[in-house]
Amino acid sequence: MPDEISFTIADQIATLTVNRPEARNALNWAAQEQFAACVTAVSQNPSIRLLIITGAGQQAFVAGGDLKELSGHPEPEAGVRLNQIMRRALQQLTELPIPVIAAVNGDAFGGGCEILTACDLRIAAGHARFSFAQVKNALATGWGGTARLVRLLGQSRALELLLTARLLTAVEAQQIGLVHRVVNTGADWNTAVNAWARELCQLPGPTLAALKQLTYAAAHLPLAETNRLETELFVHLWSHPDHLEAMAAFVEKRKPLFNRITDYQTNTNLTDETNYG
Repeated sequence: MPDEISFTIADQIATLTVNRPEARNALNWAAQEQFAACVTAVSQNPSIRLLIITGAGQQAFVAGGDLKELSGHPEPEAGVRLNQIMRRALQQLTELPIPVIAAVNGDAFGGGCEILTACDLRIAAGHARFSFAQVKNALATGWGGTARLVRLLGQSRALELLLTARLLTAVEAQQIGLVHRVVNTGADWNTAVNAWARELCQLPGPTLAALKQLTYAAAHLPLAETNRLETELFVHLWSHPDHLEAMAAFVEKRKPLFNRITDYQTNTNLTDETNYG
């Protein structure tokens, strides 16, 4: 059986592609397990500096779980399995010390929307549509999507999207803050995604990791604890070679050259107490 998930690494950028275009990239059991395994592989590879998550084809990003397969499993154990595999994988996405871009190449429905909320940055093709459609299947979100959506958009907006399953265009999704960038129809989609990825890879990796950790922690921790973490990260980065390079480049009026430490994923200060999705 062919892989349900395609996983490639090029120029320190990993790309995870849900490869089921015939099923609108809906996730069956195999795809869920392969998705989770790829995220774990990224976490164990210190040479990877950025992860892109996307779908095959142009019609769909991810259309949630594969209802054709899942409808044959009404037993509670199947619900537990469906909940746990992807919930853990998406939590792990938020814990990666590298930027994660959701490249929303087409429609994101149900669980597909939950996936993109677990990504740090979101870029969408102009024709993409979005819907938290779980209510139409008499289900709640199951992969941590509600908590992340509330933190992204606020309680009132999250309630509207979850209770109504309203269909959003890419422009509407950008207007409410669900996506950051929209690539207009006719523009080169791959070029736009890769340009953003390369732009981020030129920035200092340990600093990106620290800012990601601090931002997620700020959504959960009291102000005093957030400020304590900020101080720890700031002091840690102050003597880091990337900061010394930035200061030298400023004095010498040149562009800084960051990321000379190749094993940069291990040079972060992520902790269980402060790293939340």
